[in-house]
Amino acid sequence: MSIDIECSVAIIRNNNGYLFSQRLKKPFLNYFEFPGGKVENNETPEECLIRECYEELDIKIKKTKYYGHIIHLYGELSVRLHIFDIIDFNGNIKSNEKQNLKYIDYFRSSELFLESTSRVLNRITLKELLFITPQKYTSFLKNVSYFKNNNSFIRLRSFDYTYSQYILAAKSISNLCNITKTPLVIDKKYSEKLKDLDYNGIHYTSEDLNNIRMHQYIRKKGLTYSASCHNLDDILIANQYNFDFILLSPVITSKYNYKTHGWENFMRLVINANMPVFALGGIKKNDLKICKSNGGFGISGIDDFWL
Repeated sequence: MSIDIECSVAIIRNNNGYLFSQRLKKPFLNYFEFPGGKVENNETPEECLIRECYEELDIKIKKTKYYGHIIHLYGELSVRLHIFDIIDFNGNIKSNEKQNLKYIDYFRSSELFLESTSRVLNRITLKELLFITPQKYTSFLKNVSYFKNNNSFIRLRSFDYTYSQYILAAKSISNLCNITKTPLVIDKKYSEKLKDLDYNGIHYTSEDLNNIRMHQYIRKKGLTYSASCHNLDDILIANQYNFDFILLSPVITSKYNYKTHGWENFMRLVINANMPVFALGGIKKNDLKICKSNGGFGISGIDDFWL
C-alpha cells in the first residue's frame, strides 16, 4: 500500500486528560487532534516530532517513548501515524500558532475528534500476550496468577456456546478481570447482548469480518476492535475498516486444516497490515521474541498458552 501522508503525533497528558489541538483548517475544521504534523522530505519521524512540538507548542523535547506506527484510512487517503509518548520536555506549553490547546478526557468528552484518535490511544495501551479461553475454561480460571502480568489480556471465545452459556462465562471471567485489572475482549457474536457487562474490546471472527458492512461497524469509545485473519484478503478487509489489531493464524500448527504460514510467510503478511499483528496457532508464551523478529506485535494462544 502506498502511503499518502506520514505524520508524527505527540501524546502529552496531565490529570485532566490528553493534550489536543483544535484544527483551524479543512478538512475536519474545528476537530481536535493530537499535536504533531507531517513528516517532511529527508526528515525522520522523531525529527518531525521535535520540530512540530517546538513550532506548535514552544517546547523542546528531551525524552520520548516510541510506540511504533499505525496506518489509518480516511476514505481513499492513507495516513501513517508515528506515535510518541512525551516523557520529558523543556519549556511551558503555549499556543504558538493561535490554535486552541486543551487537555481533554477523550473517553468522556462530546467534542469532535479525528477518527484515528481511538486507534492511537488503543495502541499505546495494547498488551502483548493474549490469552484465548479454551472451551473448558473453568479450571484455568482458578489460577489468577496467569493474569497478574500487566502485559496480558483475555479473549472469551464463543466456540459453539449457546447465548446463556456465553453469558455465564462472560460474567465469571469479567469478575476475574475486574479483580486482576486484566482487559477482556468478547466476541462480536454476543456483544450486543452484553451491554451491561464490563469489557474492553470486541473481536470479529474471520466469518464476521467477511460479512461486515460499513453501516454495521460503529466504533464505541473505550473499546478495542480486533479480527481473526487467515490470509491477505482478510487483512485487507481489516485494513479497510481500521481495526485496532488482528490475530493472524495458523502460524505453526492448525486444528482446522488450514495451511500453516510458518514464520516466513507470517512476516510477509504482516507487512500488509495497517495495525499490530498477533501470532496464533501453535504459539507458546516464550515465542514473543521470535514473533517480534518477524514483524509481529504480540502472541496469542488457547490450550498451550495456559500451561
